[in-house]
Amino acid sequence: MSAVIRLGRNPGGEGRVRSSQATVHRGVARIVATAAKPYDPGASAEAQARQALALLDERLALAGTDKSRILIAQVLISDMRHFAGLNAAWDDWVDQDSPPCRFCCEARLGHPDLKVEIIVEAATDMGETR
Repeated sequence: MSAVIRLGRNPGGEGRVRSSQATVHRGVARIVATAAKPYDPGASAEAQARQALALLDERLALAGTDKSRILIAQVLISDMRHFAGLNAAWDDWVDQDSPPCRFCCEARLGHPDLKVEIIVEAATDMGETR
């Protein structure tokens, strides 16, 4: 049985852990990133996307990988009117030589001031079984 590696901890309520910042299993890292907390209600979706992408870079590195090895990205935005701003941030960030598959949809996110959430799966040598 191959191990599941859990990296970093996101705090929950009452001193409990809510989630891992990244998980790795059989050479695939799974990572979720949002804008920095507390969420700024005045921040544009583009600004929040840039914050989430910066955090994603940090978490990818924690999992021993980087954006050039992302297999798929799932992007959730609170309103499709934010799509152009999201794309502006994404296009500046994404590896132009190795762009992943990407899915984007409108979703009701976990906080009213949160506009963007990004979920990726990326190849990594960490946790790989041979």
